[in-house]
Amino acid sequence: MKYFVISDIHAHSDALTSSLKRHGYDSNNCNHHLIVLGDLFDRGKQASKVLDYLYKLYKDKKTTIILGNHDSFLLDFLNGDSTKVMFNAYYNGFGETLYSLSRIKLTNNNIDIIREEINKRYPFLLAWLKEFPLFIELDKYIFVHGGIDGSKNNWRKQLSRDDFIWSQEDKMPPVPGKIVVAGHKRIPTINYKNVDYQKLFKTNPKAFDILYLDNKILIDRFVEVTNQLNVLILEIDELIEENK
Repeated sequence: MKYFVISDIHAHSDALTSSLKRHGYDSNNCNHHLIVLGDLFDRGKQASKVLDYLYKLYKDKKTTIILGNHDSFLLDFLNGDSTKVMFNAYYNGFGETLYSLSRIKLTNNNIDIIREEINKRYPFLLAWLKEFPLFIELDKYIFVHGGIDGSKNNWRKQLSRDDFIWSQEDKMPPVPGKIVVAGHKRIPTINYKNVDYQKLFKTNPKAFDILYLDNKILIDRFVEVTNQLNVLILEIDELIEENK
């Protein structure tokens, strides 16, 4: 099996499909499997297109999608939690996702109407988001959105949802004997602090490439700046069948 691993799409459908095509991904190839390390939504304007593309692959058992923190915003919202809607719309691009999925502009007074409209348009969406695992293990690799605290001997049970989706893997103790593949932390922000990332991409695009650390692989290419996704390709003699 050849696994194509991506992360942090952030509603950039064109970047998703063009990046996969550039790296040779073929959804019709039974030996190609797509792993998405979360953050399908927010910031970009193509949430509905990303949803349509990935849900079709999911139904055909051609992709495995891990929960990211931005996916959890939508999951909690559709589950009836409105407490952080306006905050996430202002700071995290959540309003773009709600508009793309409902075609209704968010205000303080129409949150419930938007939820109802999205559930009507996408009756499968809440149940689908609930299916996303917090991590998967495959051969020597662990795939996660945020990070894993390898100092916890029983991390599979000790860590919470927030630990998996919000931690920054570059700061986490390694997991003994495993390689953790993570998104969430934008790669250039690790080595370049407080810079103009648009200018950095023009002058040094390699600063956004996949980052290989000891027992860690980080892949978030900062799609809002690059309009590209990093694609990690792994050849492993195992197939993901079910991840609940």
